Amino acid sequence: MGRVIVSRLEPDEDLLVAITNIVKHHGIRAGVVLSITGAINKAVLQNFASGQQQIGVVEIKGPMEVSGHGIVGFVVTPERGKKPFGVGGYVDGEPYVHVHVTVTTPTETLCGHLMEGCTVRSLHPTSHFTIMVAEIEGVALNLRGEVDQESEGRPYRGYHELCRIPASQDH
Repeated sequence: MGRVIVSRLEPDEDLLVAITNIVKHHGIRAGVVLSITGAINKAVLQNFASGQQQIGVVEIKGPMEVSGHGIVGFVVTPERGKKPFGVGGYVDGEPYVHVHVTVTTPTETLCGHLMEGCTVRSLHPTSHFTIMVAEIEGVALNLRGEVDQESEGRPYRGYHELCRIPASQDH
């Protein structure tokens, strides 16, 4: 494990955008989101709803507590150019954030994939919302998209590819 980046998010900051910016700013080729701790105004999650065969996106109004963890890397789909794919709108050469969060309201607890739209809630000018991202040295985590004829009619299937980085290219 390499550097650990600890960030405090600002009130109303988007959680997914913030993690993506951390990955981009620090040039993290592969890493783990060790901790997400705080409160949010609303949750936008990708998960399975009752009776569904495919994953969908749900929005839950807050306020609520949130915790989470996941992996980060980069999208590698040069054959697609800058054409987005998947529910996350993944784009070649951009950071990839695959984070699961658990949110708790006064009436329910739900877990799912973090999507844009989860905003930091704080009753104070300086929030207590904290994220910790750790870099993994010597590897790159790539999200690739490929044509998959058996993916229930969807043209691309994404998968994680873990690659060794020669020591001369690692920071």
